[in-house]
Amino acid sequence: AGGNLAAALCVRIGMQEVENRDYLDESVDSGDDLLSTETIDDEPARMPDGLMLSCAALNLTLETSHSRILGTEDPVLPGGLISAISDAYLPPGLSKKDPLASPYFASDAVLKHFPPTLLFAGSKDPLLDDSVAFNQRLRSCGVTSELRAAQN
Repeated sequence: AGGNLAAALCVRIGMQEVENRDYLDESVDSGDDLLSTETIDDEPARMPDGLMLSCAALNLTLETSHSRILGTEDPVLPGGLISAISDAYLPPGLSKKDPLASPYFASDAVLKHFPPTLLFAGSKDPLLDDSVAFNQRLRSCGVTSELRAAQN
């Protein structure tokens, strides 16, 4: 799948931006001196200008979906292989619902920081529903996002 690492990077940067905003809000609310020696990050990572995801596995929980049922006999990515990859992808102890593993589970506050996103998938791709759902979430958060599904 293409784009999992890029999507996870955007989730992490979005999480940092939310944490930094919350830190600044708390400092202002409490009257703390923002110029103290405590810093948030010297050089925070910058969100990319755009994101292109191709057949990305954005939800590793392997929840049943229409495209996953139809794709169980997919010659390139059969259901058993998706499960094996999903299990091997994560370090021990990390939940498949962790947003860094499954960007679909990132909070709306994090997704609002995403750059304009273009998702590609095949019409018979077992991961098509992941892209459809993620595209809908991004759009509902006000992110410019487009899904292109190639007929196959």
